[in-house]
Amino acid sequence: MGLIALALAGAVSAAPALAQSCGDDLQKLSQKREAEMATINGLIKTAKGKQLDPEVFCSKSRGLIEAEDAMIAYMEKNREWCGIPDETLDSLKAGHAKSSAFAAKACKVAAEMKKAKEQAANGGGPMAQPLPAGPL
Repeated sequence: MGLIALALAGAVSAAPALAQSCGDDLQKLSQKREAEMATINGLIKTAKGKQLDPEVFCSKSRGLIEAEDAMIAYMEKNREWCGIPDETLDSLKAGHAKSSAFAAKACKVAAEMKKAKEQAANGGGPMAQPLPAGPL
């Protein structure tokens, strides 16, 4: 997280005109990402070691995924112009893959929980067997 920002600062310091534009853009993108990470870390801290609510985590993780997508897209588009090292982009992509995978799992669990609640509210859903009718 902070390492990426430091690497970006070093990468764009070579050319002053480019550094200003790239540095400003990357700083804004990095700040957005860090704010989203703070939200996620706040959820984890609030859980105090207990299981996170998958529904809440799923909804809150979207912001992080979008922020990382935007940062990766900018870095790929402007890699040469901004002088962004491949290692920096690779590191961000690796972290993003982990974030995305964890968010996808949480969203899948949240969807399954929602479906189970709906089935329970509707009398057990299609899995419930009708009681036998007639004499036994």
